[in-house]
Amino acid sequence: RSLAVVGIVEVAAQLFRIRRVLHLVFRQALERHADAALLIDYPDFNLRLARRLRGAGIPVYYYISPTVWAWRYGRVEQIRRWVSRLFVIFPFEVPIYEKEKVTFTYTGHPLLSEVRISESREDFRRRHGVADNEILLALLPGSREAEVRMLLAEMLGAVRLLRREYPLKVFLQRAQNIHPEQLAAVDPHIRVLDQERGFDLLNAADAVITTCGTSNLEAALLGVPFVAVYRIHRLTYLLGRRFVKIGLYSIVNILAGRQVAAELIQEQCRAERIYEEVRKILDDPRLREEMREGFRRVKETLQQEEQPAAITCRRIRADLGAGGG
Repeated sequence: RSLAVVGIVEVAAQLFRIRRVLHLVFRQALERHADAALLIDYPDFNLRLARRLRGAGIPVYYYISPTVWAWRYGRVEQIRRWVSRLFVIFPFEVPIYEKEKVTFTYTGHPLLSEVRISESREDFRRRHGVADNEILLALLPGSREAEVRMLLAEMLGAVRLLRREYPLKVFLQRAQNIHPEQLAAVDPHIRVLDQERGFDLLNAADAVITTCGTSNLEAALLGVPFVAVYRIHRLTYLLGRRFVKIGLYSIVNILAGRQVAAELIQEQCRAERIYEEVRKILDDPRLREEMREGFRRVKETLQQEEQPAAITCRRIRADLGAGGG
């Protein structure tokens, strides 16, 4: 939680703490005589940890590939050297690692089995007092403090503009990592819900304003039109922009190979532009259906017969041997 930072500038400010935690985790692996390590995502930290673990003779398994398809392709060589087996969740990653001769297993995306609703759209809206003639707008400002700091004000600005034209009920989803104090500036008319009911909120929404990230895919799997927004420290953006190899930022658009949902990145991430894109969703039934059709096709590309966790566990056990752990 404390290491969940984004960007070059932001990471530099936390470098001492990151190194301290890295050393702590490595020492624990040695003291506990680990038979193997399964590292999940978080590549800048975990690839450094993988190097140390491999050097100590501990087999390293890595779940969720670093985004080498977007930037820093050179990390493929680090994966080849330090990771015994990589588990990838996106189909477009398969040809990359086949070409690079990296040992990997394709598992499919875990969200397909995790996105479940516990309450119908109608029941959720009724329980929260959303009338039939009202529009339910969901705000998802992110799971990192820096994301909320950069994005929330623009989201709230868009809400103020939309309220001039539409009968809105607005709900904000608070991620576990976000302290309630960080949401102190939120309009009291906006309901703040914890992440535990996040899928029910998305399913009941007419439109969503969300940070770029996993939440985009969650909305798409539930068939809910969204606008993806993102902004980082200006210096981080200027330093990193030259290394980014793709023209799309939302994982839904990347999987679709085209822009299905609007993306408002950096300077475009302004209240006025967010307002304009949400208006298009609310006013154009044809656009909403086109987005849903794009989402359906994305979902089809991620389908797997077996759950990713089961595939991952079975493969590790096979690699280590039936009695290996």
